[in-house]
Amino acid sequence: MNYFVFVVCGSKEHTEKLNLSLKFLQHFSKHKILVVTDSSRNEGHIDHDNIIDVKTPEGLTNHESSIYLKTGLTHFIKEMNNNTYCYLDSDVVAISPKVDGVFDYKPSPVLFAKDHCSFKEFSPHAMKCACLDKTIKRNATFYNAVNACFPYNVFSSNTQKHHEKSKLDMAFDEMKKWHPASFLKAIKYLAYRYILPVKKVYLSDYTFNKSNKCWYDKLGKIIHFDYRYYSKQLKKFSGIRYDKKQNIWKDKKGNNITPETPHCHHLSEYIERKYNVKISDNWNHWNGGVFLFNKNAKEFLDYWHQISLEEFKSNETKTRDQFTLAVSAWKFGLQHQQTLPYVFNFIPEYTNSDLFWNTSKNNSGNGLNSALKPYFVHVYHHWGDSNWKTWQYIINLAKK
Repeated sequence: MNYFVFVVCGSKEHTEKLNLSLKFLQHFSKHKILVVTDSSRNEGHIDHDNIIDVKTPEGLTNHESSIYLKTGLTHFIKEMNNNTYCYLDSDVVAISPKVDGVFDYKPSPVLFAKDHCSFKEFSPHAMKCACLDKTIKRNATFYNAVNACFPYNVFSSNTQKHHEKSKLDMAFDEMKKWHPASFLKAIKYLAYRYILPVKKVYLSDYTFNKSNKCWYDKLGKIIHFDYRYYSKQLKKFSGIRYDKKQNIWKDKKGNNITPETPHCHHLSEYIERKYNVKISDNWNHWNGGVFLFNKNAKEFLDYWHQISLEEFKSNETKTRDQFTLAVSAWKFGLQHQQTLPYVFNFIPEYTNSDLFWNTSKNNSGNGLNSALKPYFVHVYHHWGDSNWKTWQYIINLAKK
């Protein structure tokens, strides 16, 4: 038989997430669902009747207890027989009847999906080093200087603004087409924009204000601006300029201040020193939010469980199960095995335009420049954020 398995432990926030995810999975899946928990720690009620209640060790925090349960599943699910299990984090939401297709894949002995980033980019999020804060502060200097000169926060993830900007671009593309109507429209636009003494220029549903060099939608909101003009303003007032040849941003002294993704080698160095396992900095590590396992996974999961508990005592690492998963994968020589397709663990990013979910078309774009329709959405942050189209889609789906 096939089973889905959730683990939850602790605050009401987590049990409420689980209850919502349970409703979605119960609607879309035909398989049975298990919940593993320590009810003595839970602040909220779990709306489910198939629960395995495990007393976790005294002295562990709720977060540590959740890791204890998650990595120890082969200890707590007593009769595994020939069953296959699919573990789900409580913030993984089923949105398609195709979720049961995950069981078409076979764990050998486990099967995870990939995360977004390389191991060196994950490193500062797992280590108690200063690399994450240092990079954030360095990037903030650039972001703050740019936003001080530009009409709005150009680094924010505003999907509506991106949508309107795309429509404006389409209007420009239409005007550039080589036929009489487009040619006349282009002549009119250029005359109003650069010659005639008017304050505003109109194109399709959008208005250009010549005084501040900004484009507005029908609601009067800025959706774009004259980038060349504001780049000159940026250089004039802050000294920041873009070097096309080197593809970097420079300050007035010529220093490279291009924003960076936080990364370091501290985690791989720590793992090699402690576990005698050398993990490539560029390895696309696994995400622990969704994975398949069966009784043959006991040795692997026992090792992951053991070292995760050991790391609770470390003064160098943060309380995470993901880097101990990486250690386990490399220790067992599984680092290059097949992984689950992204559709079974799609992780949208609130601020990353390379990892967006076009909910109006129900497809996703990612750094692989591909389109896909996710079956599970892993909402690891901004849960409940009504301003995020991803969350709006989930709530609208719940209403249906």
